[in-house]
This record gives sequence, C-alpha cells and structure tokens, in this order.
Amino acid sequence: MSSDRRLPSVSIKTIGCRLNQAESAAMAAGFNAAGYHVASPGAPANVCVVHTCAVTANAERKSMQFARSVKRKHPDIFVVLAGCAVELSGPALAEKTGADLLVGQADKFRLPTLIAAHSGITFLTPPTHSHTHTPTHPIPLFNSTRALVKVQDGCNFHCSYCVVPRARGNPVSRPLADVVKEVEGLVENGYREVVLTGANLGCYRHGNAGLVDLVQAVERIRGLPRIRLSSLETTTAEHAVVEHMGASPKLCRYLHIPLQSGSDTILASMGRRYTVDDYYRFVSFALERVPGLGLGTDLIVGFPGENDSNFDETVQLVKRIPFSNLHVFTYSKRDRTPAATMRGQVPDKVKKIRAARLAELGAAKSEAFGDSLVGTRVSVLVEEHDSNGQAAGWTGEYVRAVLPGGRLARNDIVDFVPDAFADGMLRTDTAAPGPQKVL
Repeated sequence: MSSDRRLPSVSIKTIGCRLNQAESAAMAAGFNAAGYHVASPGAPANVCVVHTCAVTANAERKSMQFARSVKRKHPDIFVVLAGCAVELSGPALAEKTGADLLVGQADKFRLPTLIAAHSGITFLTPPTHSHTHTPTHPIPLFNSTRALVKVQDGCNFHCSYCVVPRARGNPVSRPLADVVKEVEGLVENGYREVVLTGANLGCYRHGNAGLVDLVQAVERIRGLPRIRLSSLETTTAEHAVVEHMGASPKLCRYLHIPLQSGSDTILASMGRRYTVDDYYRFVSFALERVPGLGLGTDLIVGFPGENDSNFDETVQLVKRIPFSNLHVFTYSKRDRTPAATMRGQVPDKVKKIRAARLAELGAAKSEAFGDSLVGTRVSVLVEEHDSNGQAAGWTGEYVRAVLPGGRLARNDIVDFVPDAFADGMLRTDTAAPGPQKVL
C-alpha cells in the first residue's frame, strides 16, 4: 500500500457488463483529475473501488467476496462499494463486506469528493464535479485496444427476472455531440475500435437521433476504422441497424441479440416482448442482409416453470440458428422481482444439467462458425503477442485469431485468410497474400 499521501492512489475492480467497464473508465478519469494515481486492478493503493454488479446472484456475490478479501488482507485500504449492488441492497452491504463507503448510481462519478470527506485523503488538485456520463477522455483500465463508450443508460422493459430498471432507472441517452466528442478524443489517443454500449442500447434516442444516426455520426470520425455494438434487444432498433451494417465498411459484422428462452410459454412468463417466431424471423432477416454475420445470444436455463419440454424447445431453436457465441446463465432469484416468487422453481441440479447441455451445444456452434470463416478474408485488430511471437486479436465477427507476428504491432488492423480453425482460434501459417496491414 502506498504511504505517499501527497499522491493518493486508487485501484478499480469492475464486476459485470461492458457498461460497468465503460463507467469505470469514467471514474478513473475523475480520480486522475483529482490528483490520484490510477493503479491496475488489485494493485496496492490507498483506495480500492469495487464497481459492483447485481444482475445475477453470482455477480453480486463476486462483488462482495472481492471487497471482503481486500479488507481482510489490507485493513488500511479505504474500500468503496459502488454501483448496482449498492443501489439495490444498500447499507446491509457495509456489514457484509467491511467496506468504508457505499455509493449508489447517482454519486459514483463524484467519488474523489466523497472519499475526501470520509477518509482524510487529500489531493494535489481540487476534486472534480459530479457528472452523469463518461468524460471526453476516459482512462483505459483493462490494457485494451478497444474503447468502451457509454451512450445510454437505464431500461423500462421490466422483465420479470431483471433488476436493471431498479438499479439504473428509466432510459436516458447521451447527446450525440457528446458521444462524438468523446470518440474523437479516443481516436486521438490511438484507439482504432470503439464499442458503443448501454443498458438497453437499442433504445438510444436523443432528439430526433436514434442508434443508426449515432453510428453514422461516429463513422464520420477520421482515423477510426472499426465500430462495434454491444448487446441489442429485439423490438428496439435492430432492423435499421442490420440494414446499415450490411453496407457499412466500419461497423463490425457481429450482433448480440438476447434470446433467453426458445419457449413461448417461458418468454411470456419472463415478460419478454417477442415470440419465438418473432426472434427467428429477425435472425433470418439479419443473416440474409449481412453475409458472414457473427451472432451471439444470452440464454437463461431453469427459469421458474421451465419443464423438460420447454427446455427442449430452447435446444431445438438453438440448433436451427447458426449462433457463433452462446452466453448461458442459470436462473437466480433476485429480490423484489416477480420471478422470485413464481411457482415451479427449478432445482439447482436440473439447472446445472441443462446449462451444461447448452454449453456443449454452444461450443459446437462456435466451432461450426469458426470453420465457416476458413478460406475467407477476415480483419483482425492485434491486441497482443504470445510467447511464440504470434499476433492475436479479434475479427470483426468476434472470433479469436492468431497469425504470424513478424512486423505486426499491437493496435494494428490486418486482414488475412485463415488456413484453419483450431482450439477456438482462426489460424494461418502463411504470410502471402496476407497478412496485409489495413491503414
């Protein structure tokens, strides 16, 4: 732990989604402006901020476990719990974790001021004022070559299992000009890919501008080759996005569209706003408009009332759709949600068996999609080099790839034709006619 009170230090541990990660970068910028040294997560520091998640019981448990561990190993560190779990569970978390300060959503962007009032830590520069959106120059926390940009927050869909509306409130979108300004700053700092993210991204709306208008504005920024979208809910802006993606040279050809269940009975019980047929028709539309599209989804197994027949409907639907990536979650009760008191709670043992079956199916789907890209030209953002000097990164379709490093540098974008897909990665042993650097 640093003892230099003239230059206080902070580490930020982020649990959960890309939106949390984008907000952590904003918090880091606020600390930097207040005279802090921002250390890597888990590094010795005067202050440790645990940016919590509560979307699942497991995410909240991880948040609490990390805070307890820090306080147990380093009693002198000032531990802050911030974000969704605090918003939902409140003061009870202090006793559970030993945290020194609990901060909800409304105040987590003015942490330097709050910590100064409670810890006695002083600053080289005055603490920054409160803000509700990421600043123009967020500080990267994850040694990443892609920057996460928060453009929207909140949700009012009120699915029966979900705490997001309580944790984050109603939808609110950032002004389009603010987002463009932030991305311009990121490009100036060397980023070549940005990920637009939000609690319900498809609900982005500022004035007359929707998500596609925002994408088009970001595309006009010089020096930015790649734009990626985080998860999109069907029934929002998905059709317009697909039409644009099919023609865009910058928008990565990957969509993550949560399905949750392949049973209309369970979808209705979840409070989802579509049927199985609605979802299938949209996916078919997307695959037709965007050849080679990478397609990810979320699935919840063991939702209350899900019987063997309902689960088999999910399995059969997943088999029909050429997903490239499945995120499989076991249902967990969230307090004060309608699903928590529904009849037909599924035993944990059954949930585990069903999750394993879908995970196995997901691995086969990923393998098939990877194989489909062999022999086709793909674009890769180089993120690192392995011990053998090979360059590794992600394609626009969100598939891991490795290729001979040679003269390739981190943050280069290259295109190449993979010879094989093995161990979850596209590979090539040849350098001609690629890899070729994309300027």
